[in-house]
Amino acid sequence: MSTHPSRKRNVFDVLDSVSDHPTRAANVLIRVDFNVPMSFDGDKGTITDDSRIRAALPTIKAVIEAKCNAILVSHMGRPKLVQTGKDDEETAKQKHQLSLRPAAERLSELLGKTVGFGEDCIGDKAKAAVGELPKKGGGVILLENLRFYKAEEKNEEDFARSLASLADAYVNDAFGTSHRAHASVAGVPALMSEEVCGLGCLVSSELAYLDFSNMKEGETVTAIIGGSKVSTKLPVIKGLLNQVDSLILGGGLAFTFIKAKGIPVGNSLVEDSMVDTAKEILEYANEHGKTIVLPVDAVCGTSFPSGPVDKKDTKTFDLDSSGGVEDGWSGFDIGPKSVELICNALKSASKVVFNGPMGVFEIPPYDEGTRGLVDGLEEITKNGTITVVGGGDSVAALEQFGKTDVVSYVSTGGGATLELLAGDELPGVTAIADFD
Repeated sequence: MSTHPSRKRNVFDVLDSVSDHPTRAANVLIRVDFNVPMSFDGDKGTITDDSRIRAALPTIKAVIEAKCNAILVSHMGRPKLVQTGKDDEETAKQKHQLSLRPAAERLSELLGKTVGFGEDCIGDKAKAAVGELPKKGGGVILLENLRFYKAEEKNEEDFARSLASLADAYVNDAFGTSHRAHASVAGVPALMSEEVCGLGCLVSSELAYLDFSNMKEGETVTAIIGGSKVSTKLPVIKGLLNQVDSLILGGGLAFTFIKAKGIPVGNSLVEDSMVDTAKEILEYANEHGKTIVLPVDAVCGTSFPSGPVDKKDTKTFDLDSSGGVEDGWSGFDIGPKSVELICNALKSASKVVFNGPMGVFEIPPYDEGTRGLVDGLEEITKNGTITVVGGGDSVAALEQFGKTDVVSYVSTGGGATLELLAGDELPGVTAIADFD
């Protein structure tokens, strides 16, 4: 396992380091992730899930309670039309739908205080919004969508400099974008003194739960990787083998590995171009004393389900050399033997990370494998194992089963979670100095 410093500078270190100007409180630029899902009824937009806004509250509160002002910046969606600068109806509609104004209104409700809104993230409108912040501190403003400018994603220095000029200090609390070397993530801290740059509470928590480098002697880590495709999870599978003791594979991607073992998979999802790679991964694990656990049975159907399926229309096949899935059948979930095998394998782990469902969990009865796994996670969590769930589908499964509170930690990141699990450095984290 790689070695990391004990921790990075955080928001509280920044607040200890930043000093007020003679005439006003210090302004802290906080990169948050307010890329929240929205629904629209005509022109009126409603936030359908405010969890990302709630996740930023501890950092925002820390800043305003320290009598500093919080200047929040975020992206929202992919405003490709807005980036063109066209002045037409379709572009105006996208700009309205991807505005962060509703996020400012929701944050105001959550904080119980007025949150100002800047109609731009750089230039005169941004400066004017910052100028309205109270001289005694404790104010909060949210600036408009960073990605209205191509320069944000290109990490252009002039754009980063414009953002940095608005504040005296910088905090990154957007874990979900920390794997992107964008201007607001990597460019701004590069332009500011390292003493006044740090990570927010959310990012610090994510790193604490997802970093395996500080495991004590005798502690073991197990990762469960599901989902449909090997190709999208291949880097994380390879990286995880160097980070964990056991790797459990499920979902559609498992069938590529099962085929690599010479077991018939019928019409199940297989990436034929990845079969040789799967063989290499299995051999690598064997040579390096790592355990890879694959499903031993699969619940199958004759076609992809468009709605709930009667159990009598499914068939469960053992996944061994004497059996396998018959032609005409496709695996859509792990079977009961696999659930028992996996749950037993988890009991010896000190830490478990779950990323990706075991099957088509949205549609009964193909939800039973993932449900059984989540029940197993609940049991080992009660017995003291640290359990971390990350990735949109995994979190959606927890929500569907009413189990979001039964694990130790639910990660907010998608790509950032996977890259950190694979042992990769995140630009938004490496941009922040170590705490001495």
